[in-house]
Amino acid sequence: MDGQMGLGSGTRVAILGGGISGTATAAALLFAARARGREIDVHLYQGDRDPSAHRPPVVLSPECRSRLAALGCRLSPEWRAVILRGIEVISGRARELLEGPQGGLWVVDAWPDGLAGRVQVAQALAAVATQHGARMVPRRVDRVEPAGRRFCDPAPQSGPGGWVVWAHGANERAHAVVLAAGAAPDLGARFGDRFLGAPTVCAAEARLCFTPEVHAPWTVGKLLLAPMEGVDALYLLPCRGSIYALALGPAVQPADLCQALMIAARDGHLGDGFEIAHLGPTRVPAGVGRALCGNGQLAVGPAAIGHPLQLTLAETLASCSRAAVALVDAGGDGRLLTRRYVREGIDDLAEDARTATQALRALLRAKDRAVEAFRRARARGGLHPGAGVVGLSSPHARALRTQARIAAFKESVGRWWRFALEPIPPAHPEIEPSLFYVVDDDPIVRSGVAEMLEARGAEVVSFSSELALFSAVARRPPQAVLLDVVLSWVDGLRLCEELKRHPLTREVPVVVMSGLSRPWVRERALRAGAQAFLAKPITPEQLFEVLRTPVQRPSRGYAHGAVV
Repeated sequence: MDGQMGLGSGTRVAILGGGISGTATAAALLFAARARGREIDVHLYQGDRDPSAHRPPVVLSPECRSRLAALGCRLSPEWRAVILRGIEVISGRARELLEGPQGGLWVVDAWPDGLAGRVQVAQALAAVATQHGARMVPRRVDRVEPAGRRFCDPAPQSGPGGWVVWAHGANERAHAVVLAAGAAPDLGARFGDRFLGAPTVCAAEARLCFTPEVHAPWTVGKLLLAPMEGVDALYLLPCRGSIYALALGPAVQPADLCQALMIAARDGHLGDGFEIAHLGPTRVPAGVGRALCGNGQLAVGPAAIGHPLQLTLAETLASCSRAAVALVDAGGDGRLLTRRYVREGIDDLAEDARTATQALRALLRAKDRAVEAFRRARARGGLHPGAGVVGLSSPHARALRTQARIAAFKESVGRWWRFALEPIPPAHPEIEPSLFYVVDDDPIVRSGVAEMLEARGAEVVSFSSELALFSAVARRPPQAVLLDVVLSWVDGLRLCEELKRHPLTREVPVVVMSGLSRPWVRERALRAGAQAFLAKPITPEQLFEVLRTPVQRPSRGYAHGAVV
């Protein structure tokens, strides 16, 4: 390495991951090296990336836009298609609008007509890196190992910290390796013997599409804290042609996100008439990884650091820039690299990630007082340096954690002297005796049941999907809901449980229908709160016998009901 400190001219750096973290690190490395008069060889392993595949949008704060500009990335005017004026925090009945920074928060996204936000920003950064000499390698990395462990190429490069990168059966030598593969990368376990990526929490993401006649564009993003049991937070982010939804929690699955979306629509946080165009699981970083540095290796971006209360790329871009400077200056010296990158580089980011993760736990305990914690933390934000949360400059993570813990303590003390109150709206709609809702994804069953009811003079509203059911029941409570067990997104038994849990819908009788007439299905339906269970095919005699049965409302639980 030319006998000088750090990476010398001609040394090779392999970057694993072609997303925003990888491309930003590549551009930052080339800039930092040239600023010191050195020419390094950067190989960016992009893997088998499909630009047309779904990717999340990107939120850019003024800090993010400044960092991108400093890397030579041109901010396209098209990126300003959606500008948020703030983030609305909602917890139970309480809500607070946190005003955005001057210049607003840009939501970069053109899906479904164009590329998703993450793809757009990654391609822009890749163009910058390529222009300055980075080489894009369209192969997926299988493993990384020290140079002396196995057979390597016949002409290995010299220098400390030699690594071998194996990709699709071929191998290349590199003086340094950067892991930038995102949250919970599958390559993390093979990146180093001691490396452990940032802890993550389960999450699910979805894209919601509305008809233009129904949906008016939002100007704020929404953060719903604990919208339902098992879901810690639900983000609703308006994009150009869709709404991006992200739910996170200890064991959140896509079905949980669907149910949370229906609850949000019922409570007025989401418009009617939406369709789910994409749904899938994902992971969200929630802390700091372990052993992020070694002799010539380090991890950046969500693979190393992050927290659930951050919407923007602030921490990701900051960690990439600081990693590039540390690697160019320290090279393969593990101790010096750890000091430059971890202790001097991302120490403040790591503290913010830990603090914000703890703040979220306290906010969940604070319940309705969580919004008050955000309000008080923002008023005291100047007392604590560091990055803000949810894409804002304030409140800071440390101030929010302090106020969230105070709010959680007040909430726990308050439980000793007051009864638990549920959010009941001022005007409770009355049940319409001639109105029935039928929910079934089978059009034959749906039309058949509707004809039986309409023959007796009833008004029937049929749903092919369960997505609009919650808001409909809350606004026009029917005489009964006839609900199929097997639906598109959420099973009917979970829907029945949620209908019986909320004060707006718990008085509405639910009849569960299923072609699977097994004892355990019947038992689960009745335990979920169903008035009755009907096995398909349904006859008119069975249907009207059930509907004539008086509704039983036991004082505790819903284990009673009829089986036909």
